[in-house]
Amino acid sequence: MAEIGRRYKPKEKKPKNTGKKKMDKILNVLIGVVVVLILIVAGFIVIGGSDSKDTANDKVAKTVEQDNDKQDEKIVEKNNSKELEKEKAKQAEESQKKDEQDQTQTEDTNDVNSAAENTSEENNSNLATDEESNSTATNSNSSSYNYEESETATTETSGDANVLKVVTDSNWKPTKTSQKDKGSSHVSSYTKGSVDWNEKITTIANTAGLDEKDMIVWYVKNGGSPDTSVGIVSSKDKEKSYRVSLKWVPEEGWKPTKLEVLKTYKGAY
Repeated sequence: MAEIGRRYKPKEKKPKNTGKKKMDKILNVLIGVVVVLILIVAGFIVIGGSDSKDTANDKVAKTVEQDNDKQDEKIVEKNNSKELEKEKAKQAEESQKKDEQDQTQTEDTNDVNSAAENTSEENNSNLATDEESNSTATNSNSSSYNYEESETATTETSGDANVLKVVTDSNWKPTKTSQKDKGSSHVSSYTKGSVDWNEKITTIANTAGLDEKDMIVWYVKNGGSPDTSVGIVSSKDKEKSYRVSLKWVPEEGWKPTKLEVLKTYKGAY
């Protein structure tokens, strides 16, 4: 019986191709991994290429922008240079105009001073001419007159702080006139160069004892009435200053009435 049991004992079925199936699975897994890696690599390549293109484009754009900026800077520098040149030219022109104006003002001032000198010389010339015309009418009042040496002169003090002394002389006579006032009143003239003006100046110079050519006439004005006048004069070196009062004597001329010896001609007007 035992033998029969062994004889008919069914044999166990061994699995067929188990190793082959395992290899297939491993291969499939490896293939899947490889495919995934390929996809990943391809993705990186695509993305990296796009980034590289973008970077290249950015670099090109940046370079172009820098070039444009440099060109703009050059244009701005050029424009600034032109504006600077214009400003310099404008300043130079204004400086030249100012110099011309200053020169013109200086020339005008010189012309005024020259005109004043010419006027003074002309007045002196007129005075000299008038003196010559009246040379035949010389009286006791002459440029050689000196109140300090005159026996008929008297001196007094004055309340005016600028007056050193007041002089009068009984020997003073009118300076002979060439004016004709018969039948009409005398008209006093304060126009330089006129006959009446010149006769006033001659009388003042003679009374002060000054030569008309060595005398500065500072002021001649009305003495308070139509027939009186007052003149302020000094020597050319301004060391001597006088104020002379005059009165018109009909048909005779201007006669001195008072000589004031001044400390200074300034403020004596």
